[in-house]
Amino acid sequence: MTTALWLLAATAVVVFLVWRLRRANHTLDTILREERERPPVPLDTDDEPHEVGRHRRDP
Repeated sequence: MTTALWLLAATAVVVFLVWRLRRANHTLDTILREERERPPVPLDTDDEPHEVGRHRRDP
């Protein structure tokens, strides 16, 4: 009887893990599909480049 309960508990854990993994995979597929369908963001090329570092400062 004890072995049957352990097998039942193990089966329940495996079923739960499979369900969670399939749900996570579906969520990831949805996110990736939405990212592919999103139009690309145009780059704003009107900005001047930023100056970085001390050597670029005006005295």
